[in-house]
Amino acid sequence: MPDQISLEDYKEAYRKMKIEEEKRGFLIHLMIYILINAGLITLNLLVIPEAIWFFWPLLGWGIGITIHYLQGVRWIEGNLKQKEAIAEAQARELKK
Repeated sequence: MPDQISLEDYKEAYRKMKIEEEKRGFLIHLMIYILINAGLITLNLLVIPEAIWFFWPLLGWGIGITIHYLQGVRWIEGNLKQKEAIAEAQARELKK
């Protein structure tokens, strides 16, 4: 039957879909980070220019966005393959 797909085809398509989803989520997070922090910098420099505090939320959120990038974009394929291996092992156990 030509309509059937293999498990490997399914896994590859799922991986691609998940990677695109994670990249999109990261880009949204990055855009929000840029917009909010630009606002905080502007607010700080206009209202209290003698006390520079915008650096702290920029740094704290920057750490979070770096972690999001690493896990959601950089290491995603390895994480997905690891989860697939665990799921496959569990499925084999259930078959016994």
